[in-house]
Amino acid sequence: MSRTPFVQGGLPVPYVTAWSTETHPAATVVLHRTGQGIGYADETPYDRDSDGVLWIRQAIAQGAGKALFPTVHALRQRRAISRMLCQVCGADTLQQDPERQLFVLKDVGRPVDEGELTTAAPVCPPCALIAVTHCPHLREHVAAWVERPASWGVAGVLYDPRTLLPVPGEDIVQVGYDDPALRWVLATRHVLSLHGCIAVDVNDLAALTTKSCPAQGPPL
Repeated sequence: MSRTPFVQGGLPVPYVTAWSTETHPAATVVLHRTGQGIGYADETPYDRDSDGVLWIRQAIAQGAGKALFPTVHALRQRRAISRMLCQVCGADTLQQDPERQLFVLKDVGRPVDEGELTTAAPVCPPCALIAVTHCPHLREHVAAWVERPASWGVAGVLYDPRTLLPVPGEDIVQVGYDDPALRWVLATRHVLSLHGCIAVDVNDLAALTTKSCPAQGPPL
């Protein structure tokens, strides 16, 4: 049974999933007034995060239109990462267990490494089985309890300082907060580094699925 407020085609729609009406408004990328990095021609304070990183613009209309299951909404992903919200139901995972969070990642042939970089938000134990059952991306997966998920940087489109165009051949790059290239990135995802990782089998969490998820995360 879905623990999310939205269902489409009999499938639960995760909190971080984008919807067809959540389009990307046109925005002209220009040289920032400081001469160091990119900005928007009509930039507002809402276009940057607390670290001063420029973010892609995206409409907010969760639940309207058609769920785009392979696509992640930039702002909800950022909120889920920064507030440790479950990527499936949007609940606060810190309320369930302030000492550790559960992360389920696509299997790349090894366990979750110490210092692993990821754009995946945590999941509630009751939602983990939902995720691996319904998400094709996670049919082959690895999971870990993580004691210290740390904010590391962003993933996004890297712009050339000379042309102010996306760097040819570069799709989405991951850039740490200590990297000077950060000011030339248009962010689309928040990136975490995972520390204190303890491997877990999602099937072993079945007993926890009898517990109810907390209330849904804060409304947009």
